Amino acid sequence: MAYKSLLLSFCLTAFLGYALTVGLTDPNSPLKKMPEWTAIPMLVVLFALYVLAAWWGFKGFGEHKITALLSLGFCAFGLGLYALGFVMEIGNGKATPGQFDYDFSRLDPAEQAALAQIVQNAGLQIQDATFSEYWRMAEEAAGFRICVQKGHVIALHFTGKPVPDLAPFSKLPQLSYLYLDNCGLNDMTALHSEKIDRLELPNNQISDLNTLSGCPNLGWLTLRNNQLSSEAGIEKFTKLVSKDLRENPFSK
Repeated sequence: MAYKSLLLSFCLTAFLGYALTVGLTDPNSPLKKMPEWTAIPMLVVLFALYVLAAWWGFKGFGEHKITALLSLGFCAFGLGLYALGFVMEIGNGKATPGQFDYDFSRLDPAEQAALAQIVQNAGLQIQDATFSEYWRMAEEAAGFRICVQKGHVIALHFTGKPVPDLAPFSKLPQLSYLYLDNCGLNDMTALHSEKIDRLELPNNQISDLNTLSGCPNLGWLTLRNNQLSSEAGIEKFTKLVSKDLRENPFSK
């Protein structure tokens, strides 16, 4: 009983850890592709399985105390993660009060000027902004999607809009997540930011990873459906934990 409890509780906790990190933030994760209505049934099943694992742990405590204690520890930790996921789902992914700004009233003047230039280049207006939580940046929206925290732009999303000049993005010192889908990009040399750690550039014409060297601290990189002939240059990004280079010439 204790060993079955340990195996089940460990698998459940590993799954929850994945779901609340990569599964929640990676738009290409299997969880992101599941219908929203499946979230509550999945949480119910997870809770039932945790109860079963805990019951097996108690039943096996007399014969294998250390194993049972480890299992119950995984159950306690996992149920804490479960509670976090349940609260997020019940709150429909809403941020806590004051976590993000939903207007430009506190935006730093220098950043506002840089943002105005970016928006103008894209053929849009500031009023076309859709304010969003950080974890919803990959979702499509009319105009462009932006995440502002404590008066600073921390994430931007443009889809199908021209981005002829990357220099203004470098003037956003707290920008850590940049999503530019089908924006006519072929050279990223003008982008310089040590803050950006999540860069998603699907459906562009980028052919050389070395043009991304101005963003040395990338942790998540998406270059799906570009013009890369090889992965040469990827070794420069020593902090990279996830990459998506599918649908490039070298990968076909």
